Amino acid sequence: MADPEFGSDEWQVEYYRHEFAYLLRSVRKRAGKTVREIARSSNYTHPHIARSLKGTRFPNWKLVRAILNACGVGGDQLNCWLRLWKTASATQSWPPPSSAHEPGRRTWAEIQQEWEVRTTAIRQPDATLLQIQQVVTLEQLGRVLTALSTRQGHRSLRRLEELSGISRSTLHGWYAGQRKPTAARLHQLAVALGATQAEQLALTQCLSRISPLRRPPKPDRPAACAANNPSLGQHCTLPRFHQGPHQATVGEPWLDDGVLDGRSGTAPNSQVEAVPTGRVHFGPGW
Repeated sequence: MADPEFGSDEWQVEYYRHEFAYLLRSVRKRAGKTVREIARSSNYTHPHIARSLKGTRFPNWKLVRAILNACGVGGDQLNCWLRLWKTASATQSWPPPSSAHEPGRRTWAEIQQEWEVRTTAIRQPDATLLQIQQVVTLEQLGRVLTALSTRQGHRSLRRLEELSGISRSTLHGWYAGQRKPTAARLHQLAVALGATQAEQLALTQCLSRISPLRRPPKPDRPAACAANNPSLGQHCTLPRFHQGPHQATVGEPWLDDGVLDGRSGTAPNSQVEAVPTGRVHFGPGW
């Protein structure tokens, strides 16, 4: 069979079919996948995939998506590929685009311009993947998870709970930037959101860049509780119940809120009465 004349409609149809096949082969080579490996993971036969990658036949979108998924392409890049496939598919329909303007039909020049824009788009870095790789705070992680959920059309925590098996309260803490997930649980959510393998790996790696949540420091305990009683040389035995400070009426400055831990007097040899109830320490527990 003679080759079609250069520039003819038949030549243009074959050109775009082979160009699309070439771009698919490039993805396969970058992923390091063989045709048989793609066939096993996509449930398509080896000859079926081979013909599409060689350009012998133009594949439908279902097959293209299976090939791309097997090669780790997804997310924003998958949408770029869908737009490119639609452009290539338009060239395979009959009648093909014309060389002159007709109602409802594009020219080959318009197809070529659209093709160049969309092939450039599939070569650009994945925007969502770049966003994940720049996460350094819990707030940024929450925004990334929101973007992944929106991409899949999941805007309800109830729906996310059903998909991932993670409680809504936990998900709310992650999305609000208030809680840091574990790597295993974050991977569980990423799989439920349909994240690509590259996105799943980037999400796990970003956890090491996020500083752990720090609880507010506890208020300092009054220093007198840890010091020796200047008159008896003993430590306070009830520091956890202490509510001070106060001043001793005899001797060195000490704790005094009117009661010295049940002591009725101020002499050093005063008898100790029962410790006040309610686990409240009103003074040094000597």
